[in-house]
Amino acid sequence: MLNTSYRTVPLLGALLGALAATTPASAQKVAARELSLEASHSSVEFSIGFLTGRVKGRFDDVRGTLFYDGERPERSSITVVIGAASIHSGSRHRDEHLRSSDFFDVTRFPHITFTSERVTRAGNGLLVSGPLEMHGATRNVAIPFRQVRPLLEDPHGSDIVNFEGSLRLARKDFGILGGAKFNSWFDDIRSATMADSVDVMLEIQAWETNFVRLRRWDGALDRFKREGIGPTAKRLRAMKAMHADSIDGVDWELDQIARTLVARERPAEAIELLELSVELLPASAASHASLSRVYELTGDRRAALASAERALALNATNTRALELARRLR
Repeated sequence: MLNTSYRTVPLLGALLGALAATTPASAQKVAARELSLEASHSSVEFSIGFLTGRVKGRFDDVRGTLFYDGERPERSSITVVIGAASIHSGSRHRDEHLRSSDFFDVTRFPHITFTSERVTRAGNGLLVSGPLEMHGATRNVAIPFRQVRPLLEDPHGSDIVNFEGSLRLARKDFGILGGAKFNSWFDDIRSATMADSVDVMLEIQAWETNFVRLRRWDGALDRFKREGIGPTAKRLRAMKAMHADSIDGVDWELDQIARTLVARERPAEAIELLELSVELLPASAASHASLSRVYELTGDRRAALASAERALALNATNTRALELARRLR
């Protein structure tokens, strides 16, 4: 029996258990993959001329979703959202100035967003083109990328791919002019030495759990095969009725199990499970985005787009939903 007084996530591990099973390698399909940007192993860095040298820095809050097709890279696409307030240049005082309305004005424009619209082969690399939105202005840019290495199967169960790219931006194209309102030291003489061109260096690592290789949710899948999802849904509804916060975070676990079901060619159960997720947590943008992806995989583009748009209504910077909506519209 489920102990409904236990209110700690992860709860489905305790709820469903873990039983060993075997899935043939043939269950894995070779197709475009949806990968998440690994923020801790990716970087967005910049360099700009100032006075007699250069100021260098980075953005630490970087999130993204990569739709990756290793066989036909021109079918790939990427959406990235950067938190403008995460800028760091090695000086706290300078960073405060950069965040002010003299530069990025992060209170009014908290995000920098790039969504690819086209990927083409360029020599040994790729040219990724699309709109870059920053500081309230949108400009089309083309970013040369090269794939550092083929898709790597991590022994811990993830598949990883790495890219490097760079581009040069003109800050004035985005209305980032500089000023001394929030820093009197930055007077007209010093301001005049600041270059307009900004060099941006990108290192992207993206990953996806290989749900064919992953055994973590085998117990849940075996239980669903025996008794369906109904009993689990009944228990989770009862838990929510008793303590609403007892299911906080369950959307992640339901998403992981649904992805495993899709990998094992059981998409109908994945949809049923994710419909339960949005019922239990209707304000979870992640749940709606997860449901959108499975609808897309099963060919129901109308339902997929509707779910993606519901996710964006809840969280306009959810990169998975942004990428889904871009593909589906």
